[in-house]
This record gives sequence, C-alpha cells and structure tokens, in this order.
Amino acid sequence: MIRSIWRIWKRFRWKNLVRVWAVFMAIALVLLAQTLGIHYGATKFTLKYMARNEAIPAQNAIMGQRATNLMLVDSSQDGVDEAEAMMKQVLLDMKVPTATVDLAKTDPDDIPSLNRYRTVLIVMPELDSLGDELVSIMRWVEGGGNMMLAMTPEKTGYLDAIGPQIGIESSAYDYVMTKGIKPARDFMLGGGHTYMFSGPFKSSLSLNLNEKATVEAVSANGHTPLIWSADVRSGRTVTCNIGIYGKVVRGFYASAFSLLGSATAYPVINSAAFYLDDFPSPVPSGDATYIKRDYGMSIADFYSKVWWPDLTKLAERYGIRFTGVMIENYGDDTKDAPVRQKDESHFSYFGGLLLKQNGEIGYHGYNHQPLVLPNTDYGDEYAYHQWPNRKAVVASLRELIAFQKSVLPAATASVYVPPSNILSKEGRQTIGRDVPEIRTIASTYLPSDSKLPYVQEFGVADDGIVEAPRIVSGGMVGDYMRLAAESELNMHFVSTHFMHPDDMLDPDRGAKEGWAVYRKGLENYLDWLEASAPSIRMQTGTECASAVQRFSGLTVKMRESANEWEFDLGNFKDQAWLLLRANHGTPGRIQGGSMIRMTGNLYLIKATDSTVHVERKAGGAA
Repeated sequence: MIRSIWRIWKRFRWKNLVRVWAVFMAIALVLLAQTLGIHYGATKFTLKYMARNEAIPAQNAIMGQRATNLMLVDSSQDGVDEAEAMMKQVLLDMKVPTATVDLAKTDPDDIPSLNRYRTVLIVMPELDSLGDELVSIMRWVEGGGNMMLAMTPEKTGYLDAIGPQIGIESSAYDYVMTKGIKPARDFMLGGGHTYMFSGPFKSSLSLNLNEKATVEAVSANGHTPLIWSADVRSGRTVTCNIGIYGKVVRGFYASAFSLLGSATAYPVINSAAFYLDDFPSPVPSGDATYIKRDYGMSIADFYSKVWWPDLTKLAERYGIRFTGVMIENYGDDTKDAPVRQKDESHFSYFGGLLLKQNGEIGYHGYNHQPLVLPNTDYGDEYAYHQWPNRKAVVASLRELIAFQKSVLPAATASVYVPPSNILSKEGRQTIGRDVPEIRTIASTYLPSDSKLPYVQEFGVADDGIVEAPRIVSGGMVGDYMRLAAESELNMHFVSTHFMHPDDMLDPDRGAKEGWAVYRKGLENYLDWLEASAPSIRMQTGTECASAVQRFSGLTVKMRESANEWEFDLGNFKDQAWLLLRANHGTPGRIQGGSMIRMTGNLYLIKATDSTVHVERKAGGAA
C-alpha cells in the first residue's frame, strides 16, 4: 500500500506546488497557534494571595501593642502637622508602637516616664517648648536612651545648650537651600548618589558639626549635613536637618530612625513590579509622526517589530515579568450596555506573548473611562465621561472580565489599574463590594496637584482589597521620581513602575525624543535599581500584592542580649522580609531564616519562622 502511494506521488506533476503549499500551511498553523496563545499556560506565581480574612491592615496589626516609642510634638508650631503626619505613617509601616504627646495641649511636667520607652522622637523645630524636660531627656539618653530630632531645629538657647552633645559645634540663625540629598554609600540602599528635590527652598539650618557627629547624608553640594548621629555616653541621638516632610522622602527618615538602639528591624515588601498600561488593547490612535520619522512603519508594526521585542530583551536582561492591564476598547460610551470587542487578534497575540514570558494580565477597563459617578467633576483637567450609576460600573467590569476570559482563557487576573489613576470613592466601594475577581488595586503612590487621582499607601484595606500603588513611570524617570524610588527602596524595599505603549504617540511622554532615547532612560533606571537592590524580587502585580499582604500585618518585637538579637514576628504567615540595621554589634549566624548584607550595617532577612535569632558578635552590652 505504501509503495503504491509512493509510485503515484512520484508520477504526480504538481508535487512541487504541494510542497510549497505544505510549507505555507505549516507557517500559517504556527502563526495561528501563536495568535490563539494555545502554547501558553497560566502564569506560574511564585507567591500567592493569602485568604482575604487572613490579611490584616497595618493599623489593626499594631493596635493594642505596648508603645516602645514616645513622639513629642507641639502642634502650635509651624510645619509640625505635616511632619507629624509623615512620621506617624513611617512608624506605622515600620511597626513601631508609638505614644504621642502634644505639648500644645500637655504640660511638659506631665510627659510620661521615659524609662517606659526605647526611643523618643521629637517633632518640633523650636525645642523651647520642652523647657527643662529637654535636660531630663538628655540625661535619659546618657543612660542608654535614644532620641531623634525629626525636624530641622531652630537656633535657640535650648538648641545651643544640647548642641555639643548631639554633634553641633556651631550654628547660625539663617537657613540654606537644600537642592538635593546624598546619602552615604554604606548608609542607605542606593547611597553614594545625589537625589534632587523638587522645588527646593531654604529648609536646612546653617551649622557645623563636631567630632562626635557621624554624618550619614549631606546636601547636593556636600556643604550641609542633613542626617547625622552622635553617641552620648551609653545612648545615641540622631538629627535630621532636611526640612522637607512628605511622602517622597519617608525612606530617609525611616533610615534615620533605624540608627537608634543597638539594632532596628522593620518589615519590608521586597518586590519590584512593572506594569504595561493599556496592554493588550486595540491599536491606539495617535500621532505616529515620530514612529514614522525613526522607523518608517505603522503603529501596529512598531509595536510588534520594535517595541515588544525590545521589552522582551529588557525583561530577559533584568529578570522582569511584566503585568499588562487590558483595555477592551477606547470608546467613551458610559450609558449604553457594553458591546463586545469583535477584533480579538491583537489581544490574543500580545496577551499570549505576555503569558509566555510568565507575565500577568490584569484589568484596566472595558473602555478608558474612570470609574466615577456624576458627582465627580473633571473640570478642565480631563475630557472623560462619568458613569450614570453603580450598576453601569459593575456591568462594564463584568464585560471586561468576560472578554478577557474569552480571548485569553489561560489568564488569571486579579489586579485593577484605574485609567489615569482616577477612581472615585463610589467606584472604589463598588469594586470591594461587587467585583470579587479584583483582589488588588494598583493606582498611584505619589500625590499630585489634582484631587482626582486615587492615591494609595502600601497595605491591606478594611474590605480586604490589597493597595499596591505604582511609584515611578515611563522611561524618563526624572529627579522627583528618582528621589521617590530611592526613598521607597529604603522605606518598603519596593519598586513599582509603569509605562504605556502609546507613550511613543505623545510628545509630552517621550514621543519626540524617540523610542531609542526612551528605552535608554528605562535601562538607566533599571541599571540603578539592579545596582542599588540586587536582591529585590522581580514579581508580577499579583505576587507584589501577595507580598504586600504579608508585610501589612507583620509586627516585630525585639529582645536583645550581649550575644543575640531575637525577633518575634506577629501575624507571621509563611515568609516575611525585614531590613535589619545593626548599630552595635555585627550579625553572625541566623536561625529561623536567612540573611544577606546589603550595604554597611544594613541587612536583608528572609524569615521562615515566627521567631528569628541573630547572633550578635563583636560587642555591646545589653
């Protein structure tokens, strides 16, 4: 039988055409398989969500714990409210139980006994409000206490009186402009570089330090000390002379606080996540002038032949696993029932490639209209439309979820990114109440001049939704975002970044400079991140959110002896991450986890047990 078929085939005059046809069919089948994504499985997550009822908001986790830190404020002084709010969030995230006394409402004589606390944090520029209590505080420090001045001090008789003890040789009445901050290389992750402030002003006291001071950070010009410590007999003081208080610099104050005591350990997230907004989506409309200028091709060809291949190379080089968040269409209809997108090829092709990379698909919107109701006024800021009611909001999300499951059945989505980071109170409540598929919201971390963006903290909300904001964006990571990135490496040991495919269509986002320049800027940021935090985990949005869950509820209690630091971890799940600064003594062997040295006396601990023992070598009485 086989020989008969072979004889017929040899006599067949069109066999060469059949061969050509077979080759084309094979190519077509391969392309079809890629387009349909049939070779791509579900994302393999290295870290999975905890159950909603197991994830604990930070405030709940720390509630009821005995205060180990006393924060003294004077709300009648200028700037104290802002600095106090910043330090409260820093201490909450570091899980430092704190009692606060406001000297505008409490007589200094009624300050609790300092012997109850490990640390005292003074949040006021003019120390005169403390009166003679300042003398008591310094005596307590001499006996082994730890005090930090969080605000740039004013030159008064009280500052002059304690100046020599806290490292100040002389000071003037004037202030100097601080354009940026340069932390010491062995003080902070990312140290040794200068990070510029946005809108600098004369915020730092003009002063000189004595030999007692150990300088940890200086101004951009190197002339003004901004963070320093000083040992005072058995205790220690830390002084911050930055004079800027806000979200963008929290990590510098957290690092300063960690200089107190023999050691400080605090929970961190340990995650780097990278988002691609509007991806996959229909090919966006826009000005392709610069794409044609540089590549002579259409928008669609640029995405498939240049943009995505370049991102794939970056992902392989740096270990990135992108999280793309899908838009079904770019229509602005918010009143009619959602209509299914008919052209699925772009979604299945790019979505499949993303899954093949072991990346993740999330949600961005049925269309690009933020989830707001008629009571939200966009003013002149945006031309978006409002949704008429909550029912319409839910219907739009239900359509997006169904469409994604239809076109990419292997995708497991849980992360929602609001269009333009805009999400109203009602939209947020609707997600938590009516859309259980959404476990995480990844909006924005940094505030802006607009009141429209949904600004988040890292943590777990009361309704169980994980708040996992994005910090920096685009390829042109400018001074303000680079400062925030440095701060957050040391505050939460986290880096979250996002970019849009259509950045190359918008001159305001890098189109004019071109993709090559944009890509180089992104590489520059990734090089900095890799050098500053080589141990950070490259994760998807879900994995980052799962890490945030574990961070949110974790608490740390330290016991110390001459030979050991012991850390009891409350609400420990299966793993936890801590930054440990060893100020007196050198860490040795560890039980209950593993540890690596990051820089100077700063270590990263992975805890695998609820109790961690770290050997304390070379010193220090308990």
